[in-house]
Amino acid sequence: MIELSKEKRVLDVGGGERFQKWLKEYEHLFSNSNYQTFDYDSKSGADIIGDIHKMPIETGTIDAIICHSVLEHVWDPIRAVEELYRILRPGGKIFVHVPSTYPYHARKGHYPDYWRFFDDTLHELFKDFSKVELIKRGGYFKALFFFVPMQYKLQFLLNPIANFLDKLFKMEKRNTTSGYYIYAIK
Repeated sequence: MIELSKEKRVLDVGGGERFQKWLKEYEHLFSNSNYQTFDYDSKSGADIIGDIHKMPIETGTIDAIICHSVLEHVWDPIRAVEELYRILRPGGKIFVHVPSTYPYHARKGHYPDYWRFFDDTLHELFKDFSKVELIKRGGYFKALFFFVPMQYKLQFLLNPIANFLDKLFKMEKRNTTSGYYIYAIK
């Protein structure tokens, strides 16, 4: 997050209101940036409203993009990534999170849940970027524990256990993961 916060114009795609959820703890890092949010929902509180498949933003005008847990909810993730690429300036940076082995999580009447992603898919989606780094979000046990009922309330207990078991059995080196963090440069 520190690398992105050094940029002048930062766009949080799918962010709704500024610095909500997990980004709140990083808000101070962006004090010198023109940080804006982009969302399709006019009720979200976003700075810019539009469709990720055809963004109302000029080509090459964004220095950094955050796109956390969005691509699984769009009908065409290929087109969406092409748009993110288009609006980034040359050398611009992007940080993305997508789920892999993860529960269905649509919000009826708000957004659907279409896709899950794997290494091969992500390399294809981000093939036009000059540098792409994929980081798995845990291994088998991290992914498995997302399917425990009420897991969001038990994360304080489940996350340390999952991390310990994944490390013990070297599961992060295998294919199963709950999701990916992608850092790429145009």
